[in-house]
Amino acid sequence: MNITKSTCLALAFSVAAGTAGAAVITSQDFSTNPVLSDTQAPGAWYTDRYAPESFSSETFMGDERLAVTISEADNAAGRPSGQSNVFYNTQGRKFDITGATSLSIDFFIDSAFENAQGRIGGVWGAAVDGTNTITSYPIIEFFDNQFQVYTSDTASWMAVGTQTGFAYDSFANLEIAIDSANDLFSFSVDGEQLYSGAASGSLFFDTVILQNINTDAGVDRTIYFDNLVATSEMAPVPLPASLPLLLAGVGGLYALRRRKRT
Repeated sequence: MNITKSTCLALAFSVAAGTAGAAVITSQDFSTNPVLSDTQAPGAWYTDRYAPESFSSETFMGDERLAVTISEADNAAGRPSGQSNVFYNTQGRKFDITGATSLSIDFFIDSAFENAQGRIGGVWGAAVDGTNTITSYPIIEFFDNQFQVYTSDTASWMAVGTQTGFAYDSFANLEIAIDSANDLFSFSVDGEQLYSGAASGSLFFDTVILQNINTDAGVDRTIYFDNLVATSEMAPVPLPASLPLLLAGVGGLYALRRRKRT
């Protein structure tokens, strides 16, 4: 091993500083059809409220994307008895990401969304506390020509505008992150924070949910998503109690190497 001064300094710094990073909970590019389930199952996208007509990989703009399609036939009158109320106009699927502290996904902003009436769709998180009790449903959706966010502490939609460089007929990256140290949710689009709000004691996400919003009368619409990533922030590695001895050892190795050269 060629022990140089720079090697020793780098080793000493890495030991002294500890390490921090992010563990990937799931990363999905939807190059193949996702696994579907009617009920919760490991590694599967399972129904949330009411299943969309289709939830599958589809070639769009030169790549394989996730196409979430709703149908006019699944309007209030077309759904089974007991699922005719507005609650089941929200049609999507969810995936377990237990332990994640941030989730992001690419969302296609279709020009057909411009001036469209009512909610369109987007990404939700189900956030939980240390006892795995759901504390909030942070949501970012696109409707009324802008992004809107929802948090359980306010229980209302808040219009937050659009990111710098916004354009229809393009993908935008939507991200929701939990800052547990400050008890905040951060909502960002293309890396630009559009809103920060109370996290209500949330520590991590339990599930991610992708929704397309139907209407009582029914609508035919496809929303495209891509590149889902959910990660968990890792705390810095605790410094060892024997740190002074470790650093002294590193210095000794370098000194020994110099004597041998002499």
